[in-house]
Amino acid sequence: MRYVFFVLCALLIGPLHAAELRQPLPSTYAIVDVRIVPAPGEVLESATIVVRDGIIEAVGSDIEPPPDAALVTFERGSENDEDQPPITVYAGLIDPYLAVASDENSDGGGNDNGNGDDEDGGSVPGRHPLIRPDRRLDPAAWPADTVEAHRRAGFTTALMAPAVGLLRGNSVLANLGDGGMSANLLAENVAQHAHLDERSPDGNYPQSLMGSVALFRQSLLDAAWQQSARNAWQANPAQSRPEWLAGMDVLAPVLAGEQPLVVKSEDALDSLRILDLVDGEIDLVLVGHGEEYKRLDDFDRKVPHILPLDFPAAPDVEAENDGHDNRDASLEELRHWKYAPENPARLVEAGFPVLLTAHGQSNPEDLFGQVAKAVEHGLDADAALAALTTGPAEWLGIADRAGRIAAGYMANLVIVDGELFGEETTINEVWVDGHRFELTRLVPPEVDPAGTWDLTLGLAGMGDVDATLKLSGEPANMDGILVVMGNETPLSEARVSGKRLQVRIDAARFGEAGTITINMDIDGDRGRGNGSGPFGEFTVRGTRSSGPGDEETRI
Repeated sequence: MRYVFFVLCALLIGPLHAAELRQPLPSTYAIVDVRIVPAPGEVLESATIVVRDGIIEAVGSDIEPPPDAALVTFERGSENDEDQPPITVYAGLIDPYLAVASDENSDGGGNDNGNGDDEDGGSVPGRHPLIRPDRRLDPAAWPADTVEAHRRAGFTTALMAPAVGLLRGNSVLANLGDGGMSANLLAENVAQHAHLDERSPDGNYPQSLMGSVALFRQSLLDAAWQQSARNAWQANPAQSRPEWLAGMDVLAPVLAGEQPLVVKSEDALDSLRILDLVDGEIDLVLVGHGEEYKRLDDFDRKVPHILPLDFPAAPDVEAENDGHDNRDASLEELRHWKYAPENPARLVEAGFPVLLTAHGQSNPEDLFGQVAKAVEHGLDADAALAALTTGPAEWLGIADRAGRIAAGYMANLVIVDGELFGEETTINEVWVDGHRFELTRLVPPEVDPAGTWDLTLGLAGMGDVDATLKLSGEPANMDGILVVMGNETPLSEARVSGKRLQVRIDAARFGEAGTITINMDIDGDRGRGNGSGPFGEFTVRGTRSSGPGDEETRI
């Protein structure tokens, strides 16, 4: 038992080998007496879900919890309160397009440093810096903050795609739990990604749309030529060996229609351009823009669309505002504001396969209000749910284990108050592979914890670790640092909900994937609570030693 104490120290002080310290998932849970939406169009009232070892074991209204199951129940308030929304469980949402920032991308092979140059600074023969089809996500660069933000919005799985380049590289499919890529990877090389709206950053070719289109087209032709030429040489080695173009072999599955090519489009004209440019034999998927309705009749192929829902705000057409005349909103702006929320419904009605994404939202949780708006403008609610669950599961090849709540499926769940799609959807919990992430509902701050706190972090009966927490700023959005054994670490987030201080720290600061959380209830100058991280849970006790006005507390 003594080693558990060292686990806590590792959580806050430095990295240890995950293989030696990994905590097992809770064996069995039974989520009882909840409303369940197993799949779009299906509802079970007062039902139970049994989860064992991260997999759903049973679902139904007549399920008896196993004797070894930990019961998960939810308070519903007064039984006579008709306004009390039911607790509803949905399948975890799947984002089919999560773009990962360029500094989180890795080169995919060879000696390239990711910029089209080798490590000695020379150019890689035959490769343009914007053409990187062999790029892949570096397992060591797991985007922990992005993953957590998506998870808080109910997403449990995502297709992570490289975010820079003309031909950008391969995406990976992963669950959004703790533990980094090694604990969450579902599939590699799922799709190849591209974007025509790219220009050479150093002022070299291409610097125009025409140049980017030409480079994209030539790259596909080069890949096809290389495949054909090398096949011919293999069949007859007596002829001259053809030149080999680094990184282009990975496009062979795309050219054969065996791997999707996902192209991000900027507007309706760009969509038409891509449809004309990409051969019909290629399995093309478009990441949309919300303006498809403008030229939908001109789309000659009903390719799948991954749709962002970044609807425009209402134009300001007040006659006067702060002394200025604002009645200059164009007719096109007004028209788009009116029709953009109808775009998803129009695509579905026209027979296009539609998947929805949080891409384009500054906060993934804003997606729910936008989906509700799309439903108000004609999108069927079940179709909206399918576009975030069963649809992407089928497209990504995981429909036998994700997108539904069914026996044998991954225990990826979203638990909400009432319905999932609303202007103010409240997510209580998200489960990933049977691991439970409880989300705290924010309420207006009732305390101000600014100042310096002396903390004691520990596991009962196994020793304590002293730490110092320094906080400044407003309770709703604070800055701060955590000091443990002389090591200072900035906080990723610190805020107050009611009387509770909520702190998050990127565990990458300590060489681990995931997030360290501390929740401490404040009573005057004293606090008590708990924390958790990649290696387990710990208790928190604190005393404020100085207030915000003292020099030593300024950050």
